[in-house]
Amino acid sequence: MLEVELDIFSGMPNPTWVLSRSQEKTLYEMLRAEPSQISGLSASEKRLGLGYRGLIVRRIKTDDGVWDKAAFAGRVRFPNVFRLGRQKAKKDSAADWLVKTANRQGARVDDEVQEVVARGVALVPALRGPRDPSAAIDRKRVEEAKIVVDVPLRPGTKIHETWWACGSNYFSGNANFFNDPAHVTRNNCYCFASNHLADVRYALPGRRGGHPATSITCGGVISGLRADGWNDGCQPNGLTIVMVVWPNVDYHFYRLITGGPYWWWGHKPGGTPARYNDDCGHPIYQYQGKGYAPNNICRGNYTDFCGYFYQDNWTAFVA
Repeated sequence: MLEVELDIFSGMPNPTWVLSRSQEKTLYEMLRAEPSQISGLSASEKRLGLGYRGLIVRRIKTDDGVWDKAAFAGRVRFPNVFRLGRQKAKKDSAADWLVKTANRQGARVDDEVQEVVARGVALVPALRGPRDPSAAIDRKRVEEAKIVVDVPLRPGTKIHETWWACGSNYFSGNANFFNDPAHVTRNNCYCFASNHLADVRYALPGRRGGHPATSITCGGVISGLRADGWNDGCQPNGLTIVMVVWPNVDYHFYRLITGGPYWWWGHKPGGTPARYNDDCGHPIYQYQGKGYAPNNICRGNYTDFCGYFYQDNWTAFVA
């Protein structure tokens, strides 16, 4: 028995569905004809960012379907979990075919998501600059960068303090903890932003505080942040985060991980590794107001910038 996960969201649950016997057989034949379409999870996730990251196929139960019959008969065997869509198909794309089975199997994949999937998996390009806060930074290159201008916020969004003015931030560039194989797929963007290894794949703003987000809009998710203890202004020894939204579809977070003079940000797209660069390969840091921050980086469909938020602890417990 095979389960398929359309890996596309960062905060919200991805669409999942179970294949019928006939669909399982079709997939088996397509992959047997062109097994190079299969990617392993750990190796293929390093360059995957926000948006469509392909499909994850899991063998969730032993039965008498074609998948297990082939294994027992000594024919072609495939991994118990793998990714499709990362590798281009020469003939028939198993990933493209699998997406079409979603609605037939009761999974909800709306038109907007279908349009993003149709563009294919977009890989993060090679990094343009330092990889992380431990890397050497060419100060001259940063000083020659363009001045960063904050993008306009949605009507009604308020920023009572600016993140670089907070004198008591807590900083930790700890992507390695969240990227440990035991945790990387079990913690989403909100877990990373909150600096909490909750091992809750779909941690939702407000669930811990008893008032889960009411809608996937800036206002709806902010209500959940308030319930979890996030505020508009600087807090003592606190975390600083940014929230962006793919309107009515998904949310995503960034966390400030170092202080000046180079202010670095990190984020974790869904169940993929946390990192310190955006979807165009830019390292997310600023020096004297120049460089990149969550307001002006490549964010894909996460077009609504909802603001900066603060909590008075080195970790914010989420659920």
